[in-house]
Amino acid sequence: MICKYTELRSEEFYIYSFTFYFRTMDHPKKIVFTCNTSWGIYKFRINLIRQLIKRGYTIYVLAPEDRYTGFLTDEQGLIFIPLKHLRAVSFSLFNDLKLYNELRRHYISIKPWLIFHYTIKANIYGALAAARAGCPSISVITGLGYTFLNDTWVLKVVSAMYRFSLKKANEVWFLNNDDRDYFISNKIINKHKTFMLPGEGVDTHAFHCDDPYQIRSTLTFLLIGRIIKEKGIAEYVNAARILKQKGYAVECQLVGIYDYKNPSSIPHKTFFNWVESGLITYLGSTDNVKPLIEKADCIVLPSYREGLPLSLLEGASMCRPLIAADTAGCREVVVHGINGFLCPEKDGEGLAIAMEEFYHLSPAERMRMGREARKLAVSQFAQEKIYAIYFNKISSYAGDRPALKGSVNKMNR
Repeated sequence: MICKYTELRSEEFYIYSFTFYFRTMDHPKKIVFTCNTSWGIYKFRINLIRQLIKRGYTIYVLAPEDRYTGFLTDEQGLIFIPLKHLRAVSFSLFNDLKLYNELRRHYISIKPWLIFHYTIKANIYGALAAARAGCPSISVITGLGYTFLNDTWVLKVVSAMYRFSLKKANEVWFLNNDDRDYFISNKIINKHKTFMLPGEGVDTHAFHCDDPYQIRSTLTFLLIGRIIKEKGIAEYVNAARILKQKGYAVECQLVGIYDYKNPSSIPHKTFFNWVESGLITYLGSTDNVKPLIEKADCIVLPSYREGLPLSLLEGASMCRPLIAADTAGCREVVVHGINGFLCPEKDGEGLAIAMEEFYHLSPAERMRMGREARKLAVSQFAQEKIYAIYFNKISSYAGDRPALKGSVNKMNR
């Protein structure tokens, strides 16, 4: 990292100037993104990467191969490096040591100006490897996930590993205040090293509001998320059962990947019994949720914990009211009674009450909520605002002039 200086003797100035010249000549504008899946990079950060490439940066993506890898390798200006030892859902000291060495070798070879790490293992071993390779790095805590939902030995181990490794990161970014407060209060990270990033950004131009609301004979609720316990799938099914028993004309739709490799995956037989019984309509998985949001009246997410849920942001951007559990991440997006409703977490009956309350709203009230949802998405979570933070932060590390006018600190207040 090139450090800023204030007062230097003449010989120190020449040493500094030579170091800067060597770095800029031998190290073009290289940025690394490391994640536990190719899908995670493509789904949440590909537009950011494209903007960085337009600005002359060479982007390296380090991730395990999956069915989204091909989309990344097709991107001009992006160099994909497969990670052989990053296994997101298993813990093995022997294999994780291989991951650390794998990352360290790549970082030494690439010599990037800055590295961004996402997800637990990338954050832990990546921060250590980057420090060892002499590269500045930022760890982005995109959410705490199921590991932090239960007080188990795994939580204690992961917390200890985070506490040790994050000392090596230059900065630690969070997507919501609850996660940051948890890390600070549990002495996992010092407050001065933290930074609030308001989500991954939503494309408010692609997810626009052509048709704010239509009156339909059947009210459609839509949950977008992986089929795992922590997304509140069981609570959603329970709420659907209650509403149907009361005779309401509702359809409760669900779209998302059946994540059978996840330890919190809903048992296959249980899930498809729910579908076959007609309690929920499973739409499978898709990379294009926009047409589904257009046909929905309300976006629902009874998740136990989130970083900052893109499904709610995309729904809000399309003028759809929101219903979510009053949990970390979700409460950043849903303002109770304004753009939707919050309900108690892990409570199917409480979710049913919120959905019933929405059912009884007039079309004008639903339209008002939708407009408020769109207003919040544009003012606080539009991807341009997120990209400005990245551009300015990268510029501060790379020694470039600020990419955009304005202070990142002001945007973070």
